[in-house]
Amino acid sequence: MKLLTKSTFYYLILSILAMVAGGALLYLSIKKVIYTQTDYNLIIEKTILVNQIELNDSIPDLEASFGNQIDVKLFNYPIREFQSIKDTDIYDSKTDSFTPFRYIFSSGSTPQKRGYIITIFKVTDEKNELLQAIGLYMFFLFFSLFIISILINYLIARRLWKPFYDSVNSAERFDIQSDKPLDLPDTDIKEFNQLNDVFYYMTTKMRYDYLNLKEFSENAAHEIQTPLAVIRSKADLLMQQKSLNKDSINLIKSINEATTKLFKLNQGLLLISKIENQIFHEKKKVSLTQIIKKSLENYKEIMELKKITVEFEAKDEAVIEMNDVLAEVLISNLLSNAVRFNIDKGFIKCRIDNKILIISNSGLPLSVNPEDLFKRFYKGTDNPQSVGLGLSIVKKITDGYGMTITYTNNNTNHEIKLQYRNRKN
Repeated sequence: MKLLTKSTFYYLILSILAMVAGGALLYLSIKKVIYTQTDYNLIIEKTILVNQIELNDSIPDLEASFGNQIDVKLFNYPIREFQSIKDTDIYDSKTDSFTPFRYIFSSGSTPQKRGYIITIFKVTDEKNELLQAIGLYMFFLFFSLFIISILINYLIARRLWKPFYDSVNSAERFDIQSDKPLDLPDTDIKEFNQLNDVFYYMTTKMRYDYLNLKEFSENAAHEIQTPLAVIRSKADLLMQQKSLNKDSINLIKSINEATTKLFKLNQGLLLISKIENQIFHEKKKVSLTQIIKKSLENYKEIMELKKITVEFEAKDEAVIEMNDVLAEVLISNLLSNAVRFNIDKGFIKCRIDNKILIISNSGLPLSVNPEDLFKRFYKGTDNPQSVGLGLSIVKKITDGYGMTITYTNNNTNHEIKLQYRNRKN
């Protein structure tokens, strides 16, 4: 949920609670004022009747009418003083309905020790209708004010938060490989200026560290390759000398193998560094099916030498948008593993459709968790040719493009499943 939406939601909830509470309080206050006035009138009328009874020592002449009914009773003995004001409903035969009344019930005694009971009824129909009209008016008034306040709050908040969203969008578009500085909007809000300063410092530091790391990786790879090439060439020259004995030849062979492994290790680490630094950011449409065919052709001689049977089933050209170099590295590493760690007279089965690539092959059982093989320098065998970077490079590529890759092993059967396209697409 966006910050603007969430703040508006909280404002909406609090406003509803505040307006409901305020409206109820105001309605009850108006109702109390109206009923207080009605009660006051009832008490005044009762007081007038009591005065007349005390003055004349008899029931006054009453002209009762529906809507203002008065009932007075006199007794020849004193009665305890009591007064109560309540609401009631009285059936009206003329309209065949109940009419709401507010009445006062009062009892007491005159100075002449004569008791009396006075009951005065006042109809409250009109007052209730007035209260309903006031309540309805208050509802529409509060609802209109509520809608207007929500709209004003949203527009103000949206305008206030615009520099923040502009800064975030600018940070999202930031390209670490570009030499253009981060384009941040000007604002007169102190907190957003502080945020922009942090964004600018972070992106500047990121680019500085990126350039230093890139320069170091390139220089290190270049400087290491040169002595490695010299060592390999000198070892080849030594191998060609006729005066060497068997022990010397074995030593030179070990040097050559170690140098080759170090060369592969350097190339693999350099490739991982380039992937992490997003050197391969150019994209184009490539066909994984065609890359698989090309890679299988490249490994044809090795597979014939190990007598490996190959089955390739393509239900789709598997055209996706990614860097073509990384696409070739991805497929090449997967097939290279399937060939190098296969057994003599083994098999390789490759199936691809419009979403998933599955490569299964025979091989020796694994003694480690297959998923651990995607970690850097993690090897499942003691093969001296392995440097433990092949599947790590594959994982870097798949993670960079949002692909999902899994490795399962069932005794001598190895299977890698690559979901290169989301199932919803």
